[in-house]
Amino acid sequence: MRLVKVLISFIVLTLSWSCVCLYGALNGWWLTPLAKQGDSAAFIARVQQRFLNEAKGNFAMVIIEDGRVVLKQFTPSINSVNGDTLFPVASMSKLFTAYGVYQLAQQGDIDLDAPIANYLTAAWQLPASSFNYNKITLRSLLSHTSGLTDGLGFADMSKSQPMPSLIESLNHPKGARGDVKLEIGFEPATQWQYSGGGYLITEHIIENVTKMSFEDFMTKTVFSPLSMYRANYAFIETHSNVAHPYDSAGKKAPFYQYVSPASTGLLASTNDLTQFVLALQQTDKHTKNAINTLSKPLGHKLGAPIWGMGAMLYAPLPDGKFILGHDGANEPAINSALRLNPTNHDAIIVLTSGGENLATAIASEWTFWQAGIPDFLTFERAIRSAFLPIGLGVVVILLALALVYRKRVIST
Repeated sequence: MRLVKVLISFIVLTLSWSCVCLYGALNGWWLTPLAKQGDSAAFIARVQQRFLNEAKGNFAMVIIEDGRVVLKQFTPSINSVNGDTLFPVASMSKLFTAYGVYQLAQQGDIDLDAPIANYLTAAWQLPASSFNYNKITLRSLLSHTSGLTDGLGFADMSKSQPMPSLIESLNHPKGARGDVKLEIGFEPATQWQYSGGGYLITEHIIENVTKMSFEDFMTKTVFSPLSMYRANYAFIETHSNVAHPYDSAGKKAPFYQYVSPASTGLLASTNDLTQFVLALQQTDKHTKNAINTLSKPLGHKLGAPIWGMGAMLYAPLPDGKFILGHDGANEPAINSALRLNPTNHDAIIVLTSGGENLATAIASEWTFWQAGIPDFLTFERAIRSAFLPIGLGVVVILLALALVYRKRVIST
């Protein structure tokens, strides 16, 4: 009977300790930031020491502190890279699309919460569904909460392949894992599921409403007003001063095209992205409203807010705000990250072409350094950090209970 009680105590204590450790893992207890919070010089030094040797191709990084650029890093790089060098930024494109839609809403030309059916035409409509079509809004399309289940990451297309029209892409989207369908698979606004197809639809809506091409709309509404002089959606090989792509081993790779400018087709330089960040760090009412709109939690995973309207919500801040921005990744080893802290006006921009997930790794360390909490992209790493303390705790619990059991046996 005593042994049964000891076993029950062991199970209860082990489960309790494991829960404490996992809670701590999600709050960064078992991880060590690269530097003390606020010590940007130490953080930069550690990034340069730990990460830059992983850059197998072209690399660019900008760190902003209190609204001022404190670092521009363009080495090591295979090609000559500077602040005007164009990089493909992959899914970071979505953040800019959402910002453009926000501007369109501010002008009164579109309602973020109106049914998208108001803005579609006979040229293309979503397939019929048993779910409530009228609950699908631009806000839900941009936050991946529309009910679309395509999970679409767009396929690389060589320069020799003919590019489909927008309507052709809507009818037959070409995903990285094969063709997919744009259809509603769950009740809109009830859960989060990644949907590149939602951005294809948004692109179509923008063109219907503005009577402009998506590219012209973004240039007029976003890039020109913010002095993002090189940002565009043309095929990268047609430009000079570009970051040539390399794979994760440092082998030169071909240039690719992407059928969805809104979702994954943006080309931008660090100077362009810096202008965007600095614009979002202004303290006027319009900018604050833009930040609040983009970062309002809409998409959740395991109960945690992870997505706003076109913005990834990496980690919460003590004042209730979020570190926000967007990462991007495409084959063969393109990776980009833009993250900003709206509370202290710090930010980081990392662009790579070669060195798989390098930009995200650096930006995630920056997020942890800023917020003291691991971002949701490093969830698995955070959970793994709990394994050692769980194991050590189990050993201590086992030894303690064994000692108690032994003393009771001896006493009888």
